[in-house]
Amino acid sequence: MSDPLSIRGVYVLAFGLAAVICLAGTVGVRSLSHPDIRRGLGGLLGLSGLWSLFTAAQLATPSPLAQRIFHLGGLIAGLSTIVAWVVFAAAYTGRSYHRQRSFQIGSVLLLAIVTGIKLTNPIHGLYYTTTAATTPFSYLQFSYGAIHWFVTGVVYTVAFVGFGWLFESFERSDSRPTVLYVLVAVTGVPLIPYLLSPSIEPLLGINYEPLGVAVFAVGILRYARTEFANHSSPGLSTLADSVAVGGLVLDSSGTVIAYNNEATTILGSETIPRRPLSAIDDGLASISPGETGHRTYTVDGRQQTYEVTRSPIDGDVIAEEILTLKTVTRVTRIERLVRLNRDLTDALLASPEPWELIQRVPERMAEIGAYDLVWLVPVVAADPTTADSSLTTDGDPSDHTGGREFHTNPDPVAGVVAGDATPYAGWVADDATDAEPVIDAATTNSASHVAVDETDADWSGRAAAHDITDSLAVPVAFDNQQAFVLGVYTTAPTGFDAVEREVIEEIGESIPQVVSTIETHEEALHYEEAMKHAGVAISITDSDGVIQYVNPAFEELTGYSAAEAVGSTHSILKSGEMSETHYEQLWETITDGDIFEKQVINRTKDGDRYILQETVSPVTNDDGEPEAYVAVQFDITDKLLREQRLAVLNRVLRHNLRASVNVITGQTGLLEDQIQEAIGGDALSAAIEDSLQTIRDRVEHVHSQAETAREIEAVLGDDPAQQTWESVDTLCETATEAAAALGGSCVCDVDGDIDDRLVDGEVTRIIEELVENAISHHDDQPSAVEVRVTLSVAGDDLLLTVADDGPGLSEQELVVVEEGAEEPLRHGSGLGLWMVNWLAIACGGSISATTDDSGTTISVRVPLRDTDASTATDPGVDAGWAAETGASDTERMPADGTDPDDHPTEGS
Repeated sequence: MSDPLSIRGVYVLAFGLAAVICLAGTVGVRSLSHPDIRRGLGGLLGLSGLWSLFTAAQLATPSPLAQRIFHLGGLIAGLSTIVAWVVFAAAYTGRSYHRQRSFQIGSVLLLAIVTGIKLTNPIHGLYYTTTAATTPFSYLQFSYGAIHWFVTGVVYTVAFVGFGWLFESFERSDSRPTVLYVLVAVTGVPLIPYLLSPSIEPLLGINYEPLGVAVFAVGILRYARTEFANHSSPGLSTLADSVAVGGLVLDSSGTVIAYNNEATTILGSETIPRRPLSAIDDGLASISPGETGHRTYTVDGRQQTYEVTRSPIDGDVIAEEILTLKTVTRVTRIERLVRLNRDLTDALLASPEPWELIQRVPERMAEIGAYDLVWLVPVVAADPTTADSSLTTDGDPSDHTGGREFHTNPDPVAGVVAGDATPYAGWVADDATDAEPVIDAATTNSASHVAVDETDADWSGRAAAHDITDSLAVPVAFDNQQAFVLGVYTTAPTGFDAVEREVIEEIGESIPQVVSTIETHEEALHYEEAMKHAGVAISITDSDGVIQYVNPAFEELTGYSAAEAVGSTHSILKSGEMSETHYEQLWETITDGDIFEKQVINRTKDGDRYILQETVSPVTNDDGEPEAYVAVQFDITDKLLREQRLAVLNRVLRHNLRASVNVITGQTGLLEDQIQEAIGGDALSAAIEDSLQTIRDRVEHVHSQAETAREIEAVLGDDPAQQTWESVDTLCETATEAAAALGGSCVCDVDGDIDDRLVDGEVTRIIEELVENAISHHDDQPSAVEVRVTLSVAGDDLLLTVADDGPGLSEQELVVVEEGAEEPLRHGSGLGLWMVNWLAIACGGSISATTDDSGTTISVRVPLRDTDASTATDPGVDAGWAAETGASDTERMPADGTDPDDHPTEGS
């Protein structure tokens, strides 16, 4: 028999050495980067060391009480190792159970309950019983009850769950970790000496598990950092599977050490070998760490675009990176559609031939994945005369579908083209074996539903044979031109989604909008060119009254350059002489959408005052709200001054002429009486009588001219609102009466149907003046003069002709008719023809004359009216301004009125 002390020493040394190795191993776990792995493995080593240490102390002490205490401490430490093991296994395989609150609370409660049962064992004796053993040395032998074996079973079950997590990770990487299998087997070796102890000496009947767990813990520490790296990686089971997209886990050398099922589907492989990423897919390997790229793969027979992201993994033991493959096929397609829409808009705006680009839209869209077919055809017009477009496209769908015969009705696109269906109608086809079509409610509004009958299955089946899953008909309607339909067919499994549909519809809307913008821009250029050369000042403001554009005439009139005016308001033109009421009325008028017109006083940049006739017109939107204002300014300063001077001269001359004529007439009578008195009762000599008569004739002529001037002033000063209309039938009667009043005769001929036709009432004055001139200036006595008047219809005008056989008009008188102006050496002999000329113009007509040896013919052409007519009151121009005219209109002529600062034409 061996020495009992030596045997005790061997046992104490074995358990003590295991304790020292395990406790020393807790220092080595600091090299592990993952904190949870570090804590779990450190706890496993530390608790295993305590378990072995308590067992060594239990065997070393002879005291039964001390043996019980050390045994109880070992049981508690041994039970706790399972918690540390679960933390390590979960963290190493990427699981998060150990971080869950429920796991933490449950572990604490379980340990507390089992520990409580152990601590109270001296009372109930259910966990274990003791007996004194004397061979090979004195010690307490512990016999375990059912509770102990139940707890042991639970512990081993949980331990094997952790083993399963590791084995699963290794299996996924198609590896066989022999070391792990050996370490797991070591945990079962302590059962052998325990079972053999009753029959073999010097084996003690004690728990040998601390030794097996110690070996396992130290082995895990060694191989967690080295050997395991050749077979698995932390988080293999869950890290790759936790991503909803394709996932590949890489180690520090770029070798694939984990993957999920989605990754195998994308890469087209049942398993992904443990190889460098570059050997599996060069495209994926070309994406640098921390970057994102795109790769295209054929999955289930369809091209799919994936966003590939290569991200680092922090705090892990083996894995360095995770590479995810997220499908972005639809997103990419929408992005390309948006880019196409933007590029198309830019190209249309820059292209001199936009229609050529529009014809290429189907080709450009078909380049985008999933759009198996795109075509653009004109809609069948109800009225062929309305189909006018420079885009010539054959309406036969077969010319645009590559000869494929699924385009005929009831294909909704062809239905829209034929005018039988509502735009935006769409069908979604099932697979080719069950191709009953349905109307996709998401793709249509209530007005877009088209009846589906048995014949639809024929089209849907043919479409499905071409992998067509959905179709979309988008109207492309141009202003005053041929309407088109953009037909788009997709092979995407789920058809068109809402965003995709909106973008395609936006393309259909943007094409006409851009074309309209181009046409509007071209028109605007023409208008701008016209405004540049307009002889009047034009300015355009926005709705807030800020000047946006001025033409050269504005710059010349106001003295402000375009750079100075644009961005300012019309307040820069304020003269201080317009009342507040004026601007309030202007603002109220134009904001109501009406045109405001009035005479205004402004001031130039140099401070010169000028008078203008201004028209302010609002530019309204579809809702009738003004969004801009256009102001047109006519400088009438010189015109008003000229009119005022002529009026003053006319008034003064007429007054002086009448006064002088009266004086001359009176003095002529006195002179005749004095001569008669001087020569007695003898008759005056012929020479004296002729001189006196000449004086009388000239005085009468001057008096007649003054009266004519007065009449002209009265006629031209008539209020347009008081305009009257005369029947053409009365003109012959007027001519006859005028001739008879002078002792002559008149023959009037009417050529054409002039019944119930009207002319301006001033035409009666014209005919009276012409008849009077023909008789008065004839060489014969009035009774021998016959005037011929002819009335005829010339289109919408009345041609009034007055002819006589007199001496004809002199050169001085013809100047009135031919040139409408007088020169120092060429002027008319009187005012009669001037009055006729002005009256004809005032009536909207014209005058012409011919003269020869047979006499004079004067023709006047004036507009005809079919019914009673009236003209709108023309506000005209104000009669005067400030001190120059003595005007009393305080609204038009304020002393110090100012205008609101925010008025769109505030300076005008």
